[in-house]
Amino acid sequence: MYDVNKKSSMKVGIDFGISFTDLSILDESEAKFISFDSKRLSVSNISKQIHKLVNFDDVEFIGVTGGKHYDLPSKIGGIELSHANEIDAISKGTNYLAKNDKKKLIISSGSGTAFVLSDGNMISHAGGTGVGGGTIVGLCNLINDENNPDVINKLANRGKVEKVDLLLNEVVSGPIGELPKDATAVNFGKVRYKNKSTKADKTAAIMNLVGQTVARMASATAVAFNCENVYVVGRTPQYDLYKSVLKRWISFAGLSADFPKNGEFASSLGTLID
Repeated sequence: MYDVNKKSSMKVGIDFGISFTDLSILDESEAKFISFDSKRLSVSNISKQIHKLVNFDDVEFIGVTGGKHYDLPSKIGGIELSHANEIDAISKGTNYLAKNDKKKLIISSGSGTAFVLSDGNMISHAGGTGVGGGTIVGLCNLINDENNPDVINKLANRGKVEKVDLLLNEVVSGPIGELPKDATAVNFGKVRYKNKSTKADKTAAIMNLVGQTVARMASATAVAFNCENVYVVGRTPQYDLYKSVLKRWISFAGLSADFPKNGEFASSLGTLID
């Protein structure tokens, strides 16, 4: 069902997003995945950048999606662009990467977060939140004067959330449902007072806040749609702590989260699938 490499001609999928532009390049022998910073990739020079990667004589099809894809010219390298609905592309690309088309809730975790309900050929937008990877970078820049994703990831990995958040065992005398005693009761609850939290601790707390918010909203959506399978795609799960928080808090709803390899390219890949 998902064999997109039937012909020898090359296919190029482009997800022209707010923060990153992702390319999936497929031919009969392999798949290549490449990303660019969207701020450095203007509409006028995208053709030149793609030309550096592929020979347009070999390209049969170019599919495009993403928040800025209608800003693109009608043709690239003389090839007519095929515009794909972003929700459809997320679903099709995730199913291809997951190697199944069973019913699933997809968390598309980019600058913001979208939920997509996918069940075979039935695809629908199931909500989402403005909280996402862009929130992590924005809050880290606001609070810690740091906006480099690699630095943010390293800081979060060595930070201690409990230095910033109030935990359940600190505010209640007994358990609440199935939540463990070290679950967050109040995000950033300790910094209302003077404390000795470090830059790393605050970064971890930001990551924890965003991860919990997305996980709880996604879990509620999955349960509402009677959906047992949750898949996470997009670039934000490259933050180690964010990924672990998602897994943990989704598990509290009796669900498990799968993270397909190359999930950040689900949308660009989905433009190439019928």
